Parts: sequence; C-alpha cells; structure tokens
Amino acid sequence: MKSTQAGTKINAGIDFINAKNFWKNGHYGQDTVIAVIDTGCDINHEELKDNIIDTFNFTDDDNGEVNVATDYTGHGTHVSGIIAATNKKHSIGIAPKAKLLVIKAIGHTNISTHEHLIKSIRFATAWRGKNGEKVDAMNLSLGTKEDAPELRKAIDEALQENIFVVVAAGNYGDGSELTNEILYPGYYEEVIQVGSVGKKLIPTHMSNTNKNIDFLSLGESVYSTYLQNNYIKLTGTSMATPQITGAISLILSYFKAKKLPISQNIIYQYLVSHSFLLKGYTNKTQGNGVLKL
Repeated sequence: MKSTQAGTKINAGIDFINAKNFWKNGHYGQDTVIAVIDTGCDINHEELKDNIIDTFNFTDDDNGEVNVATDYTGHGTHVSGIIAATNKKHSIGIAPKAKLLVIKAIGHTNISTHEHLIKSIRFATAWRGKNGEKVDAMNLSLGTKEDAPELRKAIDEALQENIFVVVAAGNYGDGSELTNEILYPGYYEEVIQVGSVGKKLIPTHMSNTNKNIDFLSLGESVYSTYLQNNYIKLTGTSMATPQITGAISLILSYFKAKKLPISQNIIYQYLVSHSFLLKGYTNKTQGNGVLKL
C-alpha cells in the first residue's frame, strides 16, 4: 500500500481523530461536497487536483477572474489538503474521497472583507454541480472582529439548506479563560466553532476562548499540502477546523450510505457523543471537548 511506503508523510490528525475507523468500513467522504472558503487553492497539486469539483474567485486577484482561484499565500491549499487530499502519495486528507468546492474569499493581501465573505457563503449555499450536487459543509478557517447583519443572514441561509458551517475560533488567545476572544462568524452559536489542541491534549495557548466554542481538534504542527506541489507543517485553529470538517464529511458519507436521516442536530449530537472533555478546562476553552470518531 502506498500509505505505508518509505518517505510517506502523515497528517497526525488522521489518527488523532480516529478517521481510520470510518475508512476501514469503506467511508472516505465519498458523496460529499465541501466548500473551502479561503485564500484559494493550488488546484494542480498532486494530492488535490483529482478532488476539486469547481473553483470560484470573489477577490480582486487576477483581475477578478471569477474562475481563477489561485492561492498566493498557501493557507487555503493547506486547509484543503487536511480535508480531502487524495492520499495517493502521503497520508494527509481526513476524507480523501470528498469533493472540494474551492471559493476564494481572501486575496494575496490576506485581508478578508465582509463583502467577499458574504458573497462566498451565499455562492456556496446556492451552488449546484453538473450532476445536481450541492454543498454538504463549508469550512471557514477565517474570521473578522466586526459582526455584520448580512453575514449573520448569509450563515443562517446556509444552515437552512442543511449545510454544516465549521469555523475557526481564531488565534488571538492569551491562555486565560477569564478573557473572551471573539471572531465572526465563528462566535455565532449556530455554527461549529473549533479551537486547537496539541497531541498531548493541552489546548493551544493562542486558541481563542469564548462561550460558543464547540470542539477542539489537532491544530499544532499539522502536515498538509502547500503551494507548488509542496508540503508544510502549520499551526493554528485554521488547521484544527478542517480536521472537524473532514470528520463531518466521513460521518455524512456513512449516513448517506446507510440512508440514515441527516439533520444539523443529528450530526451535531453524533459529534458530541464521540467527544471527551479535558480536565481542568471549562467549555470556554473546549466546548464539548476533543473529537474522537
């Protein structure tokens, strides 16, 4: 098997989250579409190109060409790999058979505007593939300190379409539960807000804390895809979030195969029932705890 060949690198999140429990039963995220709203993606990357179903650009990069989602920072490429790298050469993707809808909301300046973000979310909600596919979940490893009614509305519209919205908590934490660090749309109660934890189950110092955190996942030194067919380890809630999104893809793949009813509440309760709480921390740090499938 290629995954055991010499030189194979791994995303430790695969074992951290117990993704192989689903793989061994044939559930790899197939029949799911994940919208990655980020800085774009290296769409020709050897581990990603076969899983990208469509691309769209809402930034001014590349003269605003709508279908050119070139990633100039590597962030979106890294996030995309954690969710759905094909694992042909390395073992990176949590859901290696999920399809990725790449939506570029952040340009090369690394600044996200409410306008670009709102358009991206609405596009993902309305998107339909050539065979009638729709988005099952959207990954937002981003955030803004300013709330906006239109952003809230766009998120609500996605949730009404039964799309799971998974958002990074942010990296402004000071290690204290006495202070709140809030980014939107992660702070909205209805979305799944993800914080970061290390392999030794110690929450990452810079991971934001607030009363609406939902889960923790591995966000430290995460190995994934990068620009120009490269690979890199990065740290942050941006890396923890796609681990949860990938897990949701696996769960949805399983539910669809078994023809089980799917709703926001059913899948959320599944996640809660497969999570454990860390001692010594309140829900402001960990929400329902660390997800283990």
